[in-house]
Amino acid sequence: MSAIQTLRNKSGLITLVIGIALLAFVITGLDPQMFSAFKTPDNVIAKIYGEDYPYEVYYEYYEQVEKQFRNSEFQNAFQADALYNQAWQTFLNSVLFDVQFKELGIGVFRDNLQVMGMSDKEFEDITVGENVDPELQRYFQNPNTGMFDKQMLIQTLSNLSEYKESNPEFYESWLDYEKALHINTLRNKYNTLVRNALHTTTLEAEMSIADRKTQTDIEFVKIPFEAIADETVKVSDQEIAAYYEKVKASKKYDQEKAVSIDYVTFDIMPTPQDIEAIKNSVIEKAVAFKEAKNTSVFLNLNSDIKFDPSYHKKGTLPPTIDSFAFSKSKNDMTDLYMEGNSYKIAKISDIRMGADSAKVRHILVTGENAMKQADSLKALIEKGADFGALAMKHSADSGSAKMGGLIDWFKEGQMVPSFQDTSFFGVKGTIYLAPSQYGIHIIDILEQGPKAKRVQVQYLSKQIAYSQNTRKEVYKKAVEFASENRTKEQFESYLSKNPTITKKVGEKLGENERTLPGIQDSRPVIRWAHQNEEITKVSDIFTCGDKFVIAVVSKVYEKGKMPLEDVKDQLKAEVLKEKKIAMIREKLAKFDTQKASLSEIGATYNVLALTSLNISFGMYSSPEFGMEPKVIATACLLEKGKQSQIIEGNSGVFVIKVVDRRVLEQNSDVKMEKAMITQRASSALMNAVPAILKDKAEVEDLRINFM
Repeated sequence: MSAIQTLRNKSGLITLVIGIALLAFVITGLDPQMFSAFKTPDNVIAKIYGEDYPYEVYYEYYEQVEKQFRNSEFQNAFQADALYNQAWQTFLNSVLFDVQFKELGIGVFRDNLQVMGMSDKEFEDITVGENVDPELQRYFQNPNTGMFDKQMLIQTLSNLSEYKESNPEFYESWLDYEKALHINTLRNKYNTLVRNALHTTTLEAEMSIADRKTQTDIEFVKIPFEAIADETVKVSDQEIAAYYEKVKASKKYDQEKAVSIDYVTFDIMPTPQDIEAIKNSVIEKAVAFKEAKNTSVFLNLNSDIKFDPSYHKKGTLPPTIDSFAFSKSKNDMTDLYMEGNSYKIAKISDIRMGADSAKVRHILVTGENAMKQADSLKALIEKGADFGALAMKHSADSGSAKMGGLIDWFKEGQMVPSFQDTSFFGVKGTIYLAPSQYGIHIIDILEQGPKAKRVQVQYLSKQIAYSQNTRKEVYKKAVEFASENRTKEQFESYLSKNPTITKKVGEKLGENERTLPGIQDSRPVIRWAHQNEEITKVSDIFTCGDKFVIAVVSKVYEKGKMPLEDVKDQLKAEVLKEKKIAMIREKLAKFDTQKASLSEIGATYNVLALTSLNISFGMYSSPEFGMEPKVIATACLLEKGKQSQIIEGNSGVFVIKVVDRRVLEQNSDVKMEKAMITQRASSALMNAVPAILKDKAEVEDLRINFM
């Protein structure tokens, strides 16, 4: 089991190192000139700082992310789509930060790893020196003391060249981890430089404390915009256009290239005949399932659920099956039943007495002649050879070898299945050979926990699915629709006359959208919509999971400023607001708002004066009037007893009066306040850095050409 297996049993170092590598942007230091041989106009996936990056560069990152997903227990369709975007983000950030590392001169290029990294001296210090990386300390712990074991780490690293042949998986994982160490160090240096550029003055800290200590009570009158009905305010197209010219420079009116589509789906669903056929196929195989001499082979050929070698203790199976399994005999079967979307028959394939924990010692033998060597060692042990001495000399599991192969008490799920089953079901004092993906384990069972009944249950299962004939019939209908409706006009006309076919809509689909809502494998539809030059032409038939999809482009959105027509309703609301403010101001012009009573002002629109207490400058909103930063700021700055002029708020027009103000008696630490303000600003800045660098680099995303 090598040292890495000891770590794997704790939580899986291989997944860890890949995860860390991804977070730290493992594959960095890639000069675009290195890939000049790949560069063609049709092969560029990104332009960054004016440099062309070919698809092969991005694919390096994609493979790394895909490896993480393969090792993840959380695989699902959503993550499969997210994989592409995660790989892109990792690639992009890696390139952007690599440029920063080079410009700042905070690293050296590591030829052996092809990354920007730290110096040899720094690397030695955080691997085997005085400042060992915390992750290494965490995973190289003495199993007896729970403390970091530097000798275990040094021994593992000294055998690294041997692992290249004997344990290539660990060797590759270590390289990934080594890259991550280099890049993490550079990122930490970079982050430190950025953070140290921030400074909070004593005056700022004192002002912050004073703002928090000072509380203000106000009376206010709010004239909501709803007090004036929208239909009573006329807004012309010319006014909307003029307003847009005034505000369109704002980034909120920017848009990326996108398309909207209309589409129809022809769903392939199992017919009643398909369901009955599935049911009968399970019934017909029931006798053969019961009498099968080799259940594993039978299930592998005939069932959606393959042979399961696991043994279950009482209470771990679904209640109905658990009751059946622990009250019946070997080879007994249930009647046909339906679970989820499958017809099933369960069978007890074996019953054994097994422990739930064990203490063993073992020798791991690896290499081409592992079984032959393991047989020889087993024979020596059975003739009286010292197991511990042989383990120390021959075991590939360096973690347990130095303890004579001892693996102290372990429970279910902590070892690979073959190792666990041998230890739990074997006879104490007997020497066993147990093959696994890591090699051949020679196991000597020293102690076992209490033994109890364990059952092995197999399932003859068939999921309800449509037949090929059903698929052909649905496809025939899709072909008929596609052949009759080749233009956008025909498409829309047909749907208006045939309400039984539902038109679905995909709104503003960006170039890198990967799916239509509820439509599996629908990326080709989105790519077609973006690359289709004849927007009046209806698409061919796309096969998307269990659906046939036919689409037509309904609208194209070009990159740049949003067209006036697309934001007209939004702009009209803003113009309405401005006009209502003007109307309210005109109606209140008869008052000196700083002297007239709030009740008089409110009576103009039949609203009452209200109170809001304990307002401080750091507040974002008030329970009484909502998110109104102008009102809060005015309340904090206005003198006690004074009344404000008209305040133009988010939800209405306000007039306020400060009725009380007090300073709370609190002990405040200026030094701590400075640290808190700096930390808050630092976090905000660090979160914003990738977006800032991306904007500076003028990134051109060309993924649409490849996937």
